[in-house]
Amino acid sequence: MSVYIEYISRRSGVPLNGFHAIAGPGQGRWAGQYPEDRLILNIGRTWRLGPEPEYLAVWHTPGKGVERLGEWEEIFGSGEASHIEDPFDAVGRIDVAGFYEPFLDPVRGSGPVYYAEYFDWAADATVGGVRSFFEKRRSAHSGLVLNLAADRIGKLGPDPRGVAFWQLQSYRELGPVARELDGPGSPIVLVRAGVYADIGQEIL
Repeated sequence: MSVYIEYISRRSGVPLNGFHAIAGPGQGRWAGQYPEDRLILNIGRTWRLGPEPEYLAVWHTPGKGVERLGEWEEIFGSGEASHIEDPFDAVGRIDVAGFYEPFLDPVRGSGPVYYAEYFDWAADATVGGVRSFFEKRRSAHSGLVLNLAADRIGKLGPDPRGVAFWQLQSYRELGPVARELDGPGSPIVLVRAGVYADIGQEIL
């Protein structure tokens, strides 16, 4: 089971509404044509809170690892996905991507607000310890949805190594979860954070 994250920017000169019109439904069209790739998140940074690039798509491919790259290469080489990829390439650029292993089963997002954590591990952290940490946090935040908590596969992706996305019902829930990793004693070290919304709902 693997997760592939595309970190995406809008091409210079492309109007926002044009980007929304293609990048929003375009990712969904890929998922419809290739249902083994499940679109978990298709989101954009909102209120300028978070790193660039501003957009990202999170794909979950159950039962497949990095070997899925070979299958994607065959799809792109055949041209059968050109009607999806060519319009997207005209408005957006995938600046970097990463392959990850999820600690817990990914959950498809339904908005309206997402809080992202980009983290490294503490010096004494273990896979089991980090997984248990997110399981406990998920239980403690019963009103939130933990869409993804994942660790990068080797160096196949940008720093830092870990990513987590929480779905919030409103901005009222942002403060408590955003402060949660301020203190010591955590098996993860928060490097940066961000706030996101579904594409088309973000505030620039």
